[in-house]
Amino acid sequence: MTNSVFIRRAAAIAALVAFAALLVCVIKDCTAGFDDPIREWFYSLRSPALTGAAIVITTLANKYVIIGLCLLLLIIPRTRMTFGIPLSVGALVTMLMNSLIKHVVERPRPEVVHLVTEHGFSFPSGHSITSMFFYGFAIWLIWRYVDNQTARRILTVLLAIPMLLVGPTRIYLGVHFPTDVLGAWCLGFAAIVLFIEIVCIYDKKTALKSGGVK
Repeated sequence: MTNSVFIRRAAAIAALVAFAALLVCVIKDCTAGFDDPIREWFYSLRSPALTGAAIVITTLANKYVIIGLCLLLLIIPRTRMTFGIPLSVGALVTMLMNSLIKHVVERPRPEVVHLVTEHGFSFPSGHSITSMFFYGFAIWLIWRYVDNQTARRILTVLLAIPMLLVGPTRIYLGVHFPTDVLGAWCLGFAAIVLFIEIVCIYDKKTALKSGGVK
């Protein structure tokens, strides 16, 4: 096992432990001391211009946008195997996992003016886990399969924007607590590592088969 693999796996375990701790705190309803000052600060920043920007950013993790991107990557033959299938399967798994946890925990959404319409439970944040996984995993896939260094860097910067900013917009818009976002980020990161492991195993087996044929 290389150092990078060990660090990656250790980070995923740490993320899962952090999620478990957040889950316990949410179930015991002892997060107000952490959540309330942060979300009140976000609410104090509200303005028409910032609200418009937040809505645009948060839309990048809307399920219809993610489905559309997955379909596009699946339709294009060149990206189907390297991007379309792993991102589509991973996004589906994380969405289902998030929905299951939401219905188990049944945390109500914040009692504040919501700047966008949302339904269902609050913990963990679906938009946050989706943006963390989809765009974060896409960045890893780009660095694995795209050879052009300039394209790598440009795409990394562009994809990092929704990966990092969707979560805060969910707090700003009033539809999630900070712990909803943190929990979603932890799960999303762990899911990235899981699918990185799957891709690495698949690529290794494919390379061995190709070598055998030759």
